[in-house]
Amino acid sequence: MKKLYIFFILVFISCNELKVDCEAAANADRETECLQIFRELPVFTSPFLKSKGKHLITGKECECVDDGRWWLQYDKYLEKGDTIIKRKGELVFSIHKKDTVLNFNWECEGKIYK
Repeated sequence: MKKLYIFFILVFISCNELKVDCEAAANADRETECLQIFRELPVFTSPFLKSKGKHLITGKECECVDDGRWWLQYDKYLEKGDTIIKRKGELVFSIHKKDTVLNFNWECEGKIYK
């Protein structure tokens, strides 16, 4: 019985430590900016964004790098030639295709953050 009690305490402690601080994550992702026309798609085997292309405004070659995992959920929508727009200070991620614009709100624990 004592072992069972210790087990439940450890499970309770570990579950509380795994909670995501959505507000902190949202604030960190607000700092990310990427305005890019893909020349080369990111490597989808990595959870981190590292894509090459042209900067949307300057037209110069650029690389978008982000160590967050937010972008990975959109990999099925991304194709070479698409434009991705994630402006600093905002939590909307957009993929502009030739005939469509896909906008994605930032979500955490079922809540949409703006």
